[in-house]
Parts: sequence; C-alpha cells; structure tokens
Amino acid sequence: MVASPLRSFTFIISLLLISHSTLATQSNNAPTKNSQKVTVAQAQSLLFYPENKATALAQAINHAKVPAQIAAQVLNINVQLGSIVKKGQILVSLDCQDKNIYLAKQASQLAMNKAQLRLAKRNFERAVQLKKNRHIGEAELDESEVQVTIAQEQVAQTIEEQKTANLGVQRCQVLSPFDGIITARMISEGDYVNTGDALVKVLEQGNIEIEAQIPLEHMKHLRQASTYYFIHNEKKHPITIKHMVNFVNQNSHSQVVTFTINDNSNGDILAGMNGVVGWQSIRGYLPAHLLTQRHGHYGIFVIENRTESAEQLAKFITLPNAQEGRPFELAIANTQLIIVDGRHRVSNGMTVNFNVTNNQTR
Repeated sequence: MVASPLRSFTFIISLLLISHSTLATQSNNAPTKNSQKVTVAQAQSLLFYPENKATALAQAINHAKVPAQIAAQVLNINVQLGSIVKKGQILVSLDCQDKNIYLAKQASQLAMNKAQLRLAKRNFERAVQLKKNRHIGEAELDESEVQVTIAQEQVAQTIEEQKTANLGVQRCQVLSPFDGIITARMISEGDYVNTGDALVKVLEQGNIEIEAQIPLEHMKHLRQASTYYFIHNEKKHPITIKHMVNFVNQNSHSQVVTFTINDNSNGDILAGMNGVVGWQSIRGYLPAHLLTQRHGHYGIFVIENRTESAEQLAKFITLPNAQEGRPFELAIANTQLIIVDGRHRVSNGMTVNFNVTNNQTR
C-alpha cells in the first residue's frame, strides 16, 4: 500500500518540530561559552561564632589582716587555721588588766565630779539668796557661778575619758570583721603585740569576684559578647562583667576585667581557683579560606540576583578589614549564596553556573 503524499509531508514536518524542540532544550540547559562552573553554599552553613578565652582567677573581695588595736599581751587565740567564723566573733583575747583598772578609775572620777557639781549648784543657789538679802556682793555670787561651770566641765571631760577607757577595754577582744574563714595565724599565746600588728587573716566567704587579664585585641569581642563564663575543671559558671579597669599592662598588653558570679550558692567556686573566662561572639564569622584577592583587595564572591535559572552573576564583596589566614566578621543574610569552590577562576560580574552544597568545613 502506497502512502499518500499528504501523509508523508505531515510526518516529515513532525520530525522537524521534535528535532528543533530537543535542540532548544539542550541549548537552554548547557552553560554559555564564557560562564564558569562553581560550587556555592548558603551563608548559614558557613558562619560560625568563635569563643574567646583568657586566664582568670577567683579571688575574695575582702581578705583582711585583722590587727591589734592596743598594745598588750596575747591571752587566748580562739581560732585555728581553717576555722569558720561569724561577723563579731571573738578571734583573739588580749590582756586587759590595765584597761580595766583605768576604766574603773574613770568611773570613780566621774562619780566624784558629779558630787562636786551637785555641791557647786547648791552653793550657787544659797549665794543667790544671800545676794537678795544683801549679805554678799556681786563678786561672791560670780565666784559661786564660776564653780558650777567648772564642775560641769569636769563632769563632761570625765565622761569622755570614760568612753576612751571603755573603748580600750572593748579592744582587748579582737573581733571578726565579717563572716569568713581563717587563712593565717600570725601570733601565739603569750606574745606581746603592738598597736597595728596583724594577728590573724580572715577571708570573707560568699563575696568572690573573677579577675581576668584580657588581651587588648580581644577587648572589642568581649564588649560585643552577651554571655560570659568562668570555666574551671571543664565546668562553666555564668558570670557578668563588673568593671573594666582603664589601664593597660605594658608587659602583657592586656586590661584587667572583673566579673561577678551569677550564682555561687552551692560554693562551687572558691577563692584562689584558677581557670579561664570564656565568651562567645554574637557576630558571625566566615572561615579564612574563603578570602580571595582581587586588585589588591581581599573579599569574597557571592551570587547576585538569584532566580530559578542555574546561571547567575558573581559579585565580589570587598572586605577592607580582612586579613589573610584569619577568619573575618561579616554581616550577611543566612540565605545568601557564597562561592566556595571555583572562586579563583571568576571575576566580578562574570556569569557562573553553580551547584549548591551544604557540607562545608568551617
């Protein structure tokens, strides 16, 4: 059976249309002649937040050398090394015999002066009556009044001396200035101590701060951080910045920063503990290997104007503060595509054909 000319013509037209469609599809899917193949990754898979550390020491805010406030012989030492003491507790008792004698003497003197004041007042009252009856003159009345004034001043002076004597007796008992622990005993019973001599050392409990030496190059990151930790034996304890000392140590090129402990109710942190202060940056960093140099400037390549097509333009972002071999800070959207492989073959504005990867080593 012979095919009709019309049917043969229709068959040939169909073949031509199919061939044209196939070629058009292949042309759209193939990269252009000048495009480069690259591999990209989303910024969120590359960004990391570095943790910085600096050596630190936990230390008590108060570590007092408790002194003798009078010169006397030591009678009793009521504490030992490591004793836990309360504020106002007697630590050392000094010989107080001379102080007690002086206090008793002042008490007796006060009683005598008060008696003399009472007598002077009665004499003055009698002098006033005698003056009214014209039995004495103005001079005798004035003399009687002066005696009252003298007696009053003697009473006031003796009261002050009695206060001093009483203070001396109180100072025979050396008291703890705060709740704490005895860390040193500098005297023995029977020793004679002078005013100002240190007797014992008391370390205040529960009032501890963390002191760290922060290198100058890390101070910027420290200020930017939101959370801080004191790390001891691999355990993290939350802390808060207390004070930054505005002084640079020339030897270590660092600043002293003190921190308060957020919660030390269980006593995990003791004065004298060594550790490190750690803080994590709140700003994202990209790894150093992504840096590319173009025209004397460091930067990175990203994909510009992303659409459904696999071909896009490479855009070079200059990073003025970036340094070779060091991670760099960059504020960038998490979904931004960054060229990670093939970046050395592209230039700004070049058409690229990319594949997306999520497995990146930071």
